[in-house]
Amino acid sequence: MIGLLPSLNRFWRRDPPGYQPGRTLDRLSNNLRPYACERLAASQLRLTLPQGPVIDVCEQVQSLFLAHIVTHRFRLRGRTAFAEPLVLQIITGGWLRRNGVIYRTKAKHGSAQRLLTMLRQYPQIGATLEKLDFRRATLSVQDGGWQLDIEHFAASEVVSRLPASRRYLRLEAEQRRLLLSSFLMIGQLMEKCDE
Repeated sequence: MIGLLPSLNRFWRRDPPGYQPGRTLDRLSNNLRPYACERLAASQLRLTLPQGPVIDVCEQVQSLFLAHIVTHRFRLRGRTAFAEPLVLQIITGGWLRRNGVIYRTKAKHGSAQRLLTMLRQYPQIGATLEKLDFRRATLSVQDGGWQLDIEHFAASEVVSRLPASRRYLRLEAEQRRLLLSSFLMIGQLMEKCDE
């Protein structure tokens, strides 16, 4: 029985039928033009902005019944003087209509409060995130480094087997601007935290 566990584990972790690693990432790299994109692997690329920041983009696949969804996680990293670890969830407020953004963390130490205060001091960050169509956004600090992960609603593909269909949601120019602006502003904020 124990010998079956690795086989079952590989079975559950395998890619869904019809998934083509990197195909959706190729479409996304077209949406990111004119920015410089460097392919690191079949399902990963690096986006370099003219202002200097480097954003890693990773393709993710989620299996559903007779379908799968391909999404992308955008990640920016940097060093920080914050000592205590924290995870900050960024969510949009409002049930029916967007009503600002909410920053949530379980951390109660001074660094977490300082970061929340700084985010509230710059309302343009919240205003940009409020207009951004994202599934998940997380800012985490650990071991002297920080990282911002954003998973956008667009830049994704839904593939169905019954009926057979493929639908790509492209990253429009305005949403691309908001996404990259969010990374730039939060990156600048984290640099100010070190001063």
